[in-house]
Amino acid sequence: MRSPQILWLGVLLTLVATAAPPAVAGPMGPKGGDKPLKVFVQQPGQLFCPSSALVFKKMVIPGGRCFTLLLVRETAGTFLAFAEPELGVPPGQLVRLNTPAGAKLKGRIFFLVPVQTTTILIPVNTMTLVSVRIEDFGPRLMIVLLGTPSPNVTVIFSVRL
Repeated sequence: MRSPQILWLGVLLTLVATAAPPAVAGPMGPKGGDKPLKVFVQQPGQLFCPSSALVFKKMVIPGGRCFTLLLVRETAGTFLAFAEPELGVPPGQLVRLNTPAGAKLKGRIFFLVPVQTTTILIPVNTMTLVSVRIEDFGPRLMIVLLGTPSPNVTVIFSVRL
């Protein structure tokens, strides 16, 4: 009685081991191997002007206009903020959100994109200008935060042409 069960178990394990691996996008998978078409670094306060609309989940950031990129941390989380072009915040300065100046600046933010991180990048209820590396892959655009305690904090957008 035990012999047929062991035989079936052996056949089943052989089938599982030789089954085709799942399909992945691209020749080296979705994350490996593909090189960006363009890469450029922006210093804090430089304008970011996407030519096409950027999509993050259900949020659409319109193309054809310029933004200042900020890092914002609230009790709800950490965000990459797209704000008005001329904010007047010096690079490296932390602006507290619970001050009159912070409230005024927060009113000039158009989009807040959540950032997933395991470390504290800035204190709670503050914002600061951020330097970024932008990697354009054509159908997607990656914004990598630079100069943060956690390396390679990345936000990935789909590009809507």
